[in-house]
Amino acid sequence: MLGRARRQVFGFPSSSGELSKHYHERRLLGWSREQLFEVVTDVDKYVEFVPWCQKSKVLCRKPGYVEAELEVGFKLFVERYTSQVWLHPPGKVVSKVADSTLFDHLDSTWDFKPGPSPDLTWLTFNVDFAFKSQLYTHVASVFFDEVVKRMMSAFEQRCRQLYGPSALEQKARLQKNRVQAGKVC
Repeated sequence: MLGRARRQVFGFPSSSGELSKHYHERRLLGWSREQLFEVVTDVDKYVEFVPWCQKSKVLCRKPGYVEAELEVGFKLFVERYTSQVWLHPPGKVVSKVADSTLFDHLDSTWDFKPGPSPDLTWLTFNVDFAFKSQLYTHVASVFFDEVVKRMMSAFEQRCRQLYGPSALEQKARLQKNRVQAGKVC
């Protein structure tokens, strides 16, 4: 169960003239900041749950920093790139592509703000990217919405798998049971 969500998707030219895509979403999630931070920063496990991720390997780990190699495949396309990830526990994760024949740029930010209770978190997710290839740019424009929705859903499902149902789901279930029992408060 999702909290309130606000999404914005934009396309605009990048510095190299390629069409850049930007996605912004803010939503209330039913897990703690620490739990969400842990899922997002566990890059070695991306291969287990992130759609189209065929390989994920941490190359370097230092306090507050991770460098990882990711291999992604979508339809007929498979590419590998290196990502630099800066960790600011438990509130923020920032990543940038460092070495890629695939992307002109790929920047993402996960921002975790306290929600109305300790088991709720406001997530703000931003990603901005442009491919080096016109072909990939065209393919991305066709599948962009599907890719983003499935990625966000995969991170939520991973939280459910590791930590159980979200606090929002539990509260909704409790409210439904109260209504059915005639005990609306």
